[in-house]
Amino acid sequence: MAGPDVAALAADLARAVELTMSTGASQTDRLKAYNACESFKETSPLCAQAGLYLAAGTQHSLISRHFGLQLMEHTVKYRWTQISQQEKIFIKENAMKLLAAGGISDEPHMKDALSRVVVEMVKREWPQQWPGLLSELSEACSCGEIQTELVLLVFLRLVEDVALLQTLESNQRRKDIYHALTANMAVIFDFFLRLIELHVNQFRTCGETNNTIKATAHGRVVQVVLLTLTGFVEWVSMSHIMAQNGRLLHILCLLLNDLAFQYPAAECLSQIVNRKGKLDERRPLLLLFNDEPIQCLVSAAKNPGAILDEQHYLFKKKLVQVLGGLTTQLCMLWGKDGMTRPSNFSAFLEAILAFSSHQSLTLAHMANPIWNSMLKHEHVSRDPVFLSYIPQWVQCTAPKIVKFNYPSSKSQSTDAGGAAAAYAKVDFDSEEEFSTYFYRCRSDFLDSFRQATVVAPLVTFNYVEQWLMKCLQVPNVTSGLVMSDPLFQEWEALSTFLESILSRVLQAQERPSIASGLRLLQLCLAYQPVDPLILSTLLTCISALFVFLSMSTGQMAPTANSVAASGAALLPQVLDKIFSTLVYAPEEQSKENRSRAVKNVRRHAASLMVKIGNKYPLLLLPVFDQIRATVDNLSRVDSPAGLSTLERVTLQEALLLISNHFCDYDRQSNFVREVLGEANAQWRAIVSSGAFKSAGDLISFVGLDKPPVAPHTENPHGHNRSSIVFCVNLLLGAIKRCSWPEDPERATRGGFVVALTESGNPVCRNPAAPHVVPLLPDLLSLIRIFNELFTCEAQNLIHENYKGCLGMLETEKSNLLGLIGHAAADLGEAQVVQSPLERMQRFLFGLHESCYHMIGSMGPSLGRDLYTLPDIGLAIINSVLACLQYIPDYRMRPIIRVFLKPFIYSCPTPFYEAVLLPIIAHIAPLMLSRLHTKWLQVNEFRNREAQEDNADTQEVLEDILTRALTREYLDVLKVALVGGGLTPESSSENMETEDLSMDSPTPPPPTRSNMTTEVISDLGLVLLRSEKTCQSIVLAVLGALSWIDSNASLKATYLTGPIVRQLVSDNSLNGEMAAHIMASVLNALTLHGQHEANQGSLLTLGAQMYEMLRPTFLEVLGVMQQIPGVNPVDLQKLDERISGSTSKGNKVEKVKKDLFKKITGNLIGRSMGQLFKKEVKIHDLPSLAFSKKPEPKEVIPDLQNVFS
Repeated sequence: MAGPDVAALAADLARAVELTMSTGASQTDRLKAYNACESFKETSPLCAQAGLYLAAGTQHSLISRHFGLQLMEHTVKYRWTQISQQEKIFIKENAMKLLAAGGISDEPHMKDALSRVVVEMVKREWPQQWPGLLSELSEACSCGEIQTELVLLVFLRLVEDVALLQTLESNQRRKDIYHALTANMAVIFDFFLRLIELHVNQFRTCGETNNTIKATAHGRVVQVVLLTLTGFVEWVSMSHIMAQNGRLLHILCLLLNDLAFQYPAAECLSQIVNRKGKLDERRPLLLLFNDEPIQCLVSAAKNPGAILDEQHYLFKKKLVQVLGGLTTQLCMLWGKDGMTRPSNFSAFLEAILAFSSHQSLTLAHMANPIWNSMLKHEHVSRDPVFLSYIPQWVQCTAPKIVKFNYPSSKSQSTDAGGAAAAYAKVDFDSEEEFSTYFYRCRSDFLDSFRQATVVAPLVTFNYVEQWLMKCLQVPNVTSGLVMSDPLFQEWEALSTFLESILSRVLQAQERPSIASGLRLLQLCLAYQPVDPLILSTLLTCISALFVFLSMSTGQMAPTANSVAASGAALLPQVLDKIFSTLVYAPEEQSKENRSRAVKNVRRHAASLMVKIGNKYPLLLLPVFDQIRATVDNLSRVDSPAGLSTLERVTLQEALLLISNHFCDYDRQSNFVREVLGEANAQWRAIVSSGAFKSAGDLISFVGLDKPPVAPHTENPHGHNRSSIVFCVNLLLGAIKRCSWPEDPERATRGGFVVALTESGNPVCRNPAAPHVVPLLPDLLSLIRIFNELFTCEAQNLIHENYKGCLGMLETEKSNLLGLIGHAAADLGEAQVVQSPLERMQRFLFGLHESCYHMIGSMGPSLGRDLYTLPDIGLAIINSVLACLQYIPDYRMRPIIRVFLKPFIYSCPTPFYEAVLLPIIAHIAPLMLSRLHTKWLQVNEFRNREAQEDNADTQEVLEDILTRALTREYLDVLKVALVGGGLTPESSSENMETEDLSMDSPTPPPPTRSNMTTEVISDLGLVLLRSEKTCQSIVLAVLGALSWIDSNASLKATYLTGPIVRQLVSDNSLNGEMAAHIMASVLNALTLHGQHEANQGSLLTLGAQMYEMLRPTFLEVLGVMQQIPGVNPVDLQKLDERISGSTSKGNKVEKVKKDLFKKITGNLIGRSMGQLFKKEVKIHDLPSLAFSKKPEPKEVIPDLQNVFS
């Protein structure tokens, strides 16, 4: 087979390979041996011969033999076009001999390696130059089980490359092989089915005769056939799958109850039932609802298996995917072409129910989308059989939303939490991982319960009614519970369940009786828990049941024998319960040392007043005076309630919300004046004390220049801080909560309308404006001082022990770094003790945020009352935007996101030039300079990190903050230039960490038409036509194209098109600018071309820019000519295309875009995985003419008859 040279070479290679894997060898020796192997693989002409010698020699170790197969594959893959025909025949014949001999090894990785050698040859030669391939494979199968496995692996790896993953480098070859496979598919499928039947029978026969070795061999063949089929069934024609009356489906269903084959059978079945396609292709799958298949599915689903039998558990996870796919098909077909409930539907629901009632949280969660899709389906959700199963589903799923504790050890998992905990231990590695998953499950279950409430409201309500009554019968007499306590966990689950279903009760056609709802509310009001955690969940229940009060209005007059008191009679009791919870205080705790749980339950009560004031204001309006009297009484300084500043402010917000429904401007405005009376007086006192004159005065006023005082001791500076917080937060509350009526008629009748806009719309005045606007100058002074605190002069005034109080909070850092999970610490009775530095840091952070939220809310809330103020633009520049060069990024973000964005968005058109232009002219150059510097630092840090492989936490934070600030500034520019909404996503307080990573998958563009339909807004025209703003805005957008953040680059891509289009139409560009624009797009392609979304958008943009700029500016051509390896002919073609016709409706013609892609091909960035990939070349073969109906002429009759 090989001469002495090859034998000696192979022996040397075997030693080298052994050395690379030897634990006893030094790293230097291993590296040397590895390099020798790689060098041989790349350069030696004897690569294939030596490989064959190693692979065939049983005297060598498996590692060496595997390397031999790799050498053969390497030769075929990378040198097939260079080697002689004789060598090709040598490799092919010997590879097929190895396959037919079957002695390669029993190890799966060896079989896989040999099959890949054959597949690489098939990809280059079949069918044109290897017509007998199928015959050869057929003959190999007759040689034994291992050979059959190898043949099947050849089929599997081939279809993976050709049809599934489509990794075949030559498109023409892929089509040739695809056609050849399709032409022979009936024969191939019949071959697979015969193999399954034959080897399953042989497997069972050998099992009965205790011939274990032979049984294992047959069993392996069946598993590999099923694995291979899995690669085919996803893409072949449905006619092959359904051939012989669905014989394949019947076989797969029968194997679901055979322990040896159930997992691969379920995997194959899952691929079939999850196929997409036309209705005609889906309809045959309903065969699975026939008696025999459905019995197999149900018995497999109901077989519980042993708790820690991991193989059976994996099978269950796969089987639930089969049921999910079948449900998708059913929902697609039900109601189409007269199709209704299939036969055995109840048995099918039984199978799904078996998963929902399974002890494993994961399996129940996997079954949940199945119920959800049926609950949302127009026809299925009304089917009587389906409706009859909803009570059982609720019964078995609802307990799953009760949190259970993750077992700390294997032994505990079977004792404490039973089977559910045991499965959790199998599925999750830590408490945090389990908690994160559990809360996601609960959220998904609750979503389904909400849907079920719309479909069958009485079922879900009756269940929660019984559950709530059961819990209310168990008194809570002990305090000090922790969050892991089972009692709290049940109450928490119950309250979220009740809240979820009652949020949908008004959408249901058949609603629960109001009397039963009010009865539950009465029971909740009568329940007196002593623990704050239970009390908090009880408040959630009361809040949810409030919907029955709104339903009862005017429907239930109190009668002597009414089942429950009327809503009108219950409302005062509900308010009493909320207010009594608000003043909840255990005897051993004072205002100074309240535990976190007590603070939380009091805060919950105050927030609940805001919630019902927002949701049911008309219900509270008749008792407004009583609520106000109670709030005033509780808020008194000498009141025993001991309300905190935050609690007092929250209660006043609730009153302000209800007052919005006075629908009388004067009455509401007077009320706002009274609410702000105390804050106004305190604010005036602070101002007159001189606290807002300079940074030094404020530092002195809040005690930043004095040594810290121990907590809970009398401290005038503490009172000063509390006063500022109270005033600012109450002002913020008034601005955010006060509004005019939405109904224009009511607004006109109530005296809110003061004028009409240029387009004839009413201009309304906010009842809070007269009381807030006079305080604005001092508020802006406070914000200016905040910015000045970061100057060196102010820093020097701060006491040594307070240094660092302006730094980021640890929670902010954790949020940005993504270190905050769901595993919250127990909130129980632990008292939170903060150091004076932490207290000061939180005070400054909270005040800073509140100030920006207030000034940001003024635009949307006060409207023209704000923008008509004389010199408001200048005042903002001298306060909010003062000293920006000293402010760190984490304090700059609220200025951009919380203030600037809503302020620009809400500005009426007449005030663009007077108010917005000077503000943007001030901030745009500063932001351009800041971001440019920051990105230089990020690049420098990344280069250093790549060399040193150690990233400092602070540098990582800087990186993340730079990304966040860039994206948020681009969002502001979008609002200013093309308009856009204040979306929750962009104004969210915390951005997800994944969102801020450089490698985060870029969100797909909303639509490609964005590139061409965005038009510059009126404000955008003002900004782009002003010398003060145009350059700094355009340079920032062009810079963002190629800063190393793919998300920011995509945002900038959508802005560049409309900006340049406008600049071209205004004749504002010169050659240098045009060249810079083109270069920016090309740079972006180099950096971000590896991301699919970025590449598509940038190519569209680049072709657009070239088309727009090339006719006027020759410099653009100069930039394109600098692309490495550019073909002048292609550039000439692109120029001809552009001069020949301009794109209609701004749409870049596909031809131009493809040409542009070809020209910039060498520039487009590639992912790390593609950078050093060795190129594979496959030559096309003469094309084949395939007849529509293939004739089975040369196609192996023996393949059909191998096992007959």
